[in-house]
Amino acid sequence: MNIEKKLETLKTYVKNRSDEDAQAIIKDAQKSAKEINTEYSDKAKEEYSKIVEEAKKQAYQIQRKEKAQADSRRTRMIMEGQKEIVDDALELLKGKIFDLTKDKSYANLLAFMTLEAVKSLESKKITLKFRKTDRSLIEKIVENISKNVKVEITLSDEDAQIVGGVIALSADGKQIVENTLESKFEELKEEYLHDLFSTLKVR
Repeated sequence: MNIEKKLETLKTYVKNRSDEDAQAIIKDAQKSAKEINTEYSDKAKEEYSKIVEEAKKQAYQIQRKEKAQADSRRTRMIMEGQKEIVDDALELLKGKIFDLTKDKSYANLLAFMTLEAVKSLESKKITLKFRKTDRSLIEKIVENISKNVKVEITLSDEDAQIVGGVIALSADGKQIVENTLESKFEELKEEYLHDLFSTLKVR
């Protein structure tokens, strides 16, 4: 009987010990599971933060790129607009200068330009080139110049391909003065462009 009780007591002890061990194992497993869960949760949060941060960087880079492209397009449009204004303004200036040949004051202008060209050449013999349509005017102008300036002036038979004004050449052909409406346009253009650019704030 004592043996049976001892066996029963031993069984109970073993059972209780097994239950305790099982509970301990379960607790350890739960603890490990919690730790693992926490670890992976932290890693997931960290990875998520990295992804979000990278997405923000990419979005910022895209925004900067799009802004740069927009600024570039805007600058190009402004420059194209300014170029169009400048081109139109120069065409207007050229038109006004070239149309002087149709003005009644052109004869006086041609006389001034011819005298200016003759005086610019340090030569006693000068050849003048001009438009064929200006010949009668040039003949009268040269006649008046010859009364005041001691220089021999020859009129070329060549029809100068110019809008207006004269081209004066020294006898040896080494000196040339182009006092034409085209040259006047080039002279005025720089000053005109400077004022225009200042207005447009290009420079």
